Amino acid sequence: MFLAALYNIFWGLVISAYPQILLFGNAPTDFLLIILRCVGMLVGVYGIAYYFASRDPNTYWPLILVGWIGKLLGPVGSVYYIVLGKLPPSFFWVNVFNDIVWLVPFGWVIYMAVKKRL
Repeated sequence: MFLAALYNIFWGLVISAYPQILLFGNAPTDFLLIILRCVGMLVGVYGIAYYFASRDPNTYWPLILVGWIGKLLGPVGSVYYIVLGKLPPSFFWVNVFNDIVWLVPFGWVIYMAVKKRL
């Protein structure tokens, strides 16, 4: 969880500072850049939550569950929009590194925390 915290804080800062890297060559609009900066802020805030969860995952497992749900739904949404032709297939790489690689570790922490409670 500590590694997830560092990663999210770093990625949140990158997206907030350089939102155009997620545009994959599409023309930036002020509105889109603002939305992407907001996404970067949210990603960074999740990193702060993951930091606290890393200190006591058994107590803060609900924070990890919220993150796991987001990491599951992000790729689902991306696939949906890729199939519709609204996103380029290359966008899915964003999900691989930001979501999919974390599903198993987050799931394991949640499983262990819930198992400990039973």
